[in-house]
Formats: sequence, C-alpha cells, structure tokens
Amino acid sequence: MNTTDVSIAELTADHLPDVLAIERASFADPWSMAAFRNFIVLYRTSWVAIADGRVVGYIVTQWVLDEIHILNIAVAKSVRRLGIASRVLDYVFERAVGKRMKDVYLEVRESNEAARALYKRYGFAELGIRKSYYHDGEDALVMHRRVRKTERSDGAEGE
Repeated sequence: MNTTDVSIAELTADHLPDVLAIERASFADPWSMAAFRNFIVLYRTSWVAIADGRVVGYIVTQWVLDEIHILNIAVAKSVRRLGIASRVLDYVFERAVGKRMKDVYLEVRESNEAARALYKRYGFAELGIRKSYYHDGEDALVMHRRVRKTERSDGAEGE
C-alpha cells in the first residue's frame, strides 16, 4: 500500500465500529464508543485514514484558540509502518496552517518508542512528564511542536 492510496475523511459515526476495532487492538485501556461519539459530536477535528474502502487509522484532536491537542491516534496493526500515521499527521498540519493554529501538544506513553520516534521525526520536543497519567500508572511524556517549524515562540517568523 502506498500512502497516496490513502484518503483522509472526517470521522463520523459510520466509521466508529472500525475505529473502535483499531482502538481495542492498539491500546490496553481503549476509549469507549461513547468517548468517540462525544468527540465527533462536540468537535469536528477528528479524521480517519481510508485505504481500499476500509478505515486503517484515525486521529482525534481538540482545537482550542490557536492550539491543537492530539488526544488519540492509531493505525491498524496490519498496515503499520507504511506511512499512514505520517499521512494523518501531515493532513492535520496542513489544516492547522490554513486555520492559523500555532502549537500542537500531545501525551505519549514513555514506553511507546515507535510513537515517540514518529513525533520526534515531526519535530516534537519533550516538555515534561505527567506522572502516573495512564490507568496502569505509567507516566506520559508531554510533547510540543510549533505548527510552522520556522515560527519562533514569540510569533515572528524564523530564518
């Protein structure tokens, strides 16, 4: 599968069975159907990656003022390491530029080396640790990135 064969669409209730299947296969403490429903009703900032007519990944974000918080992202195990998470992140960043968003934040399990490596490739830096953030007591790394990598924290453009 080539990432050019992957389309991105807004996450809707029709996608939830597939999203929930990916969620349950990806996380020890998965979100509930109700949690996903709440986000698609309250916010229109969640998307799915579709390939060959099926959902192969998703991202749930929350946009407040000029900040984005990535709350949940996962890719089906059968298609991991094929660039789908990158395709989804690229889509979010493209939209973020168009909406003049400035900052993106996320939490990631300290033990999730693959996700941490992906976020570092995308220019995210570690800001701190949320102790015992997850239900099993594992800490979360808080990571941040400017939407435009060349933008300085004071809002001016970098060199």
